[in-house]
Amino acid sequence: MKNSNIHDASGQLSGYLYQVLSALLLLLEHENPESKICIEKFDDVAFIDNELPQVMIQTKHQLYQQGNLNDTSVDLWRTIKSWCDYIKTKSAVIEETSFIILTTAHAKEKTAAFYLKTASRDCKKALTLLQTAAIAKNVKDNEKRYDAFLSLETKTQEVLVNRIFIIDNAPTIADIQKRIMPYIRMVTIQPYEQAVYEKIVGWWIVNIIKCLYSEEPIFISYRQLQKKMYDIGSEYKVDSLPIDVNPYYEPTQEELDLLPTEKRVFIEQLNLIALSNSRLKRCIRDYYNAYQQRSRWVREQLLYINDLTDYENALVDEWERLFLIMQEKLEDYGVEVTEDIKQKFGKELFGKIEEMNIPIKKNVSDPFVMRGTYHELANQLKVGWHVDFMERLCTLLKE
Repeated sequence: MKNSNIHDASGQLSGYLYQVLSALLLLLEHENPESKICIEKFDDVAFIDNELPQVMIQTKHQLYQQGNLNDTSVDLWRTIKSWCDYIKTKSAVIEETSFIILTTAHAKEKTAAFYLKTASRDCKKALTLLQTAAIAKNVKDNEKRYDAFLSLETKTQEVLVNRIFIIDNAPTIADIQKRIMPYIRMVTIQPYEQAVYEKIVGWWIVNIIKCLYSEEPIFISYRQLQKKMYDIGSEYKVDSLPIDVNPYYEPTQEELDLLPTEKRVFIEQLNLIALSNSRLKRCIRDYYNAYQQRSRWVREQLLYINDLTDYENALVDEWERLFLIMQEKLEDYGVEVTEDIKQKFGKELFGKIEEMNIPIKKNVSDPFVMRGTYHELANQLKVGWHVDFMERLCTLLKE
């Protein structure tokens, strides 16, 4: 049912989004691996060769009603006029260019659009119907568009119509993902299909924005898209996890202030061994970024709570081995052990932990994940660096 809200812009917005997603699908479906497209510089979507468009595509999406493709259709004639304007400046390439209307509307029988479909193609009939409509000028809004078409030489009109192709009944914006998903399945496995789809679409939109902002045409190639799809898909495997956060991101003081008290205990743990301020800052960065990454994995169901528990248990087991060795060495000092010695051995223990490589998954080797997870365990007092960390921190937390 048509939306009655006159201020509702969802139809127009869906048209823009449809153009963006259609461009992605068109590039995926294109048979030429050397193909590349450009958005909004030559047409809604254009396939480029030698810096010139070989295929110019207009996308038409109707959200609330069936589109109109009859011989006086405003959408049809608006598109024809834009192509006429282009031809007047680039007439030398008209015979080498395909002009396509990709639309969710249906081309009814015995209309020009119907005769420009591949299955029912009859360019002579289509030309006659378009010329008749243009001469009749029955739709006032189309007058300038009719004139633009009639201003072309008869031969040029014929060549243009011969190069126009109508693709009707195209999938709507709600269905277009279904057409893209088979390509997603080629680069990942079932549990991760949606996550990979969303990341590829996100990357695609970022590149489309670059195209729109650039004064010069920016092209996105099939090989570029293919590589990105395999890069993203390879992150989502049974023995791998995607790294979505920037491990070098420095959290702001405002972001750190949002951490509750129980998430700051690891800082007190590091203060107990008198860690330098510069190293402390790096530890805070590792903790914050690992916390964000683990939370995202769990939220996206790429990592389950029991998986995280198993990983933490492995880290605690390795820490305990090194901690017991440190305790034995300190016991050798007997009553002569000082706080400085305890801090020294605590720093050595922490340094050994930082240098370890215990990945959360086989192919997730980013060290910030392990280091940050150790800091989370330090928050829970499951690990510590100072030999007396439990006693000291329990007293501190009580205070």
